[in-house]
Amino acid sequence: MMPPTSMLTSEAGVLVPSCERNRSIMSLYKRGPVWHYDFMYLGERFRGSTKQSSLSKARTVEAQCMADARNNHLAPNRAPLVSDLAQRFEEWLESSRLRHPTKRYYRNGWRMLKATPLVSLRLNQITNDECSCVTGSPFNINNALRTLRRMLGKAQEWKLIRARPHIALVEEHGRETVYTDEQESKLLSVAEQPLRDVLLCILDAGMRPAEIFRMRVEDIDWNQQRIFVPWGKTKNSRRFVPMTSRLAGPLLVRCANRTEGWVFPAKTFKDGRTQSPSGHITTVEKQWITARTKAALPSHAVLYCARHTFGTRVYQETGNLKATMNVMGHGDISTTMRYQHPEVDLVRSAIEGRNRVVIQ
Repeated sequence: MMPPTSMLTSEAGVLVPSCERNRSIMSLYKRGPVWHYDFMYLGERFRGSTKQSSLSKARTVEAQCMADARNNHLAPNRAPLVSDLAQRFEEWLESSRLRHPTKRYYRNGWRMLKATPLVSLRLNQITNDECSCVTGSPFNINNALRTLRRMLGKAQEWKLIRARPHIALVEEHGRETVYTDEQESKLLSVAEQPLRDVLLCILDAGMRPAEIFRMRVEDIDWNQQRIFVPWGKTKNSRRFVPMTSRLAGPLLVRCANRTEGWVFPAKTFKDGRTQSPSGHITTVEKQWITARTKAALPSHAVLYCARHTFGTRVYQETGNLKATMNVMGHGDISTTMRYQHPEVDLVRSAIEGRNRVVIQ
């Protein structure tokens, strides 16, 4: 006969519902249509979803989880806090062979994570429910959650936890938005510097924001009217991009008579220190939010939409998917296909042809 769900004993210790002191001796509770479990074992808290709406099936899942804890399939030792893991993770990150953009991505993710209650949790207490405390845009939330995933993966590799939990990402919307000519004009008219020039670099050259921030005067070929991107998100990011007349003017002003240095330098204080350790700007997010509001764009619109706008227009005007892929720095044509919509154009042409026949 199965032990009661309220308590499960073993030679090692006692399994007790963590909710026992506040409510009835039940470790199962319902959240919406689904039952969740919540119990303690050797000072460790185990909780999560049974993914069952039936109480009897939920009890079976709960009993199995308790048995797993008793048999040491779940870590019986006190796992470190997320905050305790941070230093070791950062040291590993610095010494790893990960590419610079990836390292910067994880650093930014940790910056967001440490501002949440997750830092005070033990590694084996983290569930998707706890991760709901991460807020912001879908892109930033996923940045933080991907960083947490990597941290938990390293914790498992370092044998600090026996198994890492599955952390679900949120859906990202808005990157596939294509700005109309009117929306583009509004954005450029209300955007402050350096956001305005960053927007021009994306709209006219298709550069990623990080590529723009790290642009140097030496990368600009004024004679050939092009910009060299020496590094980027993928191995194909090393490329030349066009420099239009609309873009050349602002860049010429920024570079003045300089022959080297950052095109978008960070603010320099009176004592000679720069606002950013890298020496160049690293974000225009605050200016973007202000400009987006003034331009009456939807809240899900992000700066990256300007790059999608560039790619879509290039394909529409040239019809050359390979050229579009190269100028955007994609390594896989399927990635470019997500930016472009050639199938929509084909369908539109087919229907237009049919309509001409019907109208005649």
